[in-house]
Amino acid sequence: MMKKLQFMICLLGLLGAGACSDYLDKESSDEVIVRTVSDYSELLLGAGYPSPSKSIYNTLYLLDDDFMLNERNLEDDEDYTGAVNIFPFFTWQPDMWERQEVDKSNYDEMYSSTYERIKGVNAVLDGIDEAIGDAEERDQVKAEALALRGYYYFMLVNLYGEPYNYNKSALGVPLKLTADMETNGKPRSTVEEVYGQIVKDLSESSALFEKHAKRRGSFRVNLPTVNILLSRVYLHMEVWDEAIAAATKAIENGNLLTNYVNLPESPICIANYNYSEVEWVYGNGNTPTRNLNAVVVSTGLREKLEANPNDTRRALWFDGNWNICKKRVSYPSGTPRMPTNSIRMSEAYLNRAEALVQDEQIGLAWDDLKHLRENRYRDYNEAKITDAGKLLEEIREERRLELCYDEVRWFDLRRYGMPSISHQYKVRKSASWQIYVLQEKDPLYTLPIPNEVMNENPALRQNESANQPVRQGR
Repeated sequence: MMKKLQFMICLLGLLGAGACSDYLDKESSDEVIVRTVSDYSELLLGAGYPSPSKSIYNTLYLLDDDFMLNERNLEDDEDYTGAVNIFPFFTWQPDMWERQEVDKSNYDEMYSSTYERIKGVNAVLDGIDEAIGDAEERDQVKAEALALRGYYYFMLVNLYGEPYNYNKSALGVPLKLTADMETNGKPRSTVEEVYGQIVKDLSESSALFEKHAKRRGSFRVNLPTVNILLSRVYLHMEVWDEAIAAATKAIENGNLLTNYVNLPESPICIANYNYSEVEWVYGNGNTPTRNLNAVVVSTGLREKLEANPNDTRRALWFDGNWNICKKRVSYPSGTPRMPTNSIRMSEAYLNRAEALVQDEQIGLAWDDLKHLRENRYRDYNEAKITDAGKLLEEIREERRLELCYDEVRWFDLRRYGMPSISHQYKVRKSASWQIYVLQEKDPLYTLPIPNEVMNENPALRQNESANQPVRQGR
């Protein structure tokens, strides 16, 4: 039985990394054994970490209010492929995963791909305690794996479960905590149960990381990253004291904020360890994949970025046509893709500031917001905000600017009460604009589970969003 499990673990590594022969020992012609801590580390990198070549969550960016259709790239006499491909997601269609317009090579349905990564993570967690090798390295690998599992379940439960602060008793997603990933008969745990597991995983990961000196780089999770994620989770749960504690731990162990005022005004990719505030670089956020030209920065976000001419992010993160340079990387021919997502210390300050306001610690909340702004705005000089409501509004506005296209905005809209937002859509320049509306507390704030997934597991119950009428423009 153990050999079968070990062989299965190797296969997971093959699926994730493409090959594992360089670091695994062959015991026979048909079995490969994962023995050492180093083996498990390589397995985690290949089968557990987000892939740098394809984003699991590229669809996520099409749902919120930070993108709009790029009219410049619509053709007069024929459908523009990019606009057609984004239609089901950009207009919040209840059958978004089944629509014929969807290019499946570009737009992943997120559910199955996330569980594939969880499978790789669980394979590592199943065997790492008995792996041969240095104790510190074992703690490192286990901490990384727990952090990744917490991250993935946070993504899943906020895609396919209702917001925690709205209905934590609602169905979330199935909790699969071992590499035995049999799907038939596995029901959905509640949102509250999934969050409980996320907190458990991230807290255990943080405790393991704390035992040893901080590491940074190599595209791997570290201590500040875990606590930034944990503070993010606590914000959603509205457990303010725990959010403050987690963000504080991240700040105490993380690097300094990068002072953007001192950077040259040219588009850069911020997912780079050369910038002090970057603690984890991961995945692929060239949003939203190959059809990037179909969308540009929305008018609403543009206006906020341009409201203060001293805001350095406008010139650093976007080109003259409002294309996103924040996550773009040019890949020379024949070279491997590099990750383009990042988790940065700026989120720790924003998470803590918001929690401090909610905890009625207004002065400390202002200090965190002020510290971030001093590193983003030229000639910064602003009167202290003492009104709690106004300060919370400012923190959330700053959060939208600072964390745009960082897998955050859609989830924030959900926890803010699921406000109504709208998108304009057309497929030709000569056509009239149609407006598609996501209503306040719309069922499509919780995505439908793909039919293919439902068919594979009869124990699943579908979300209400799947039963909504087809969305029509007006």
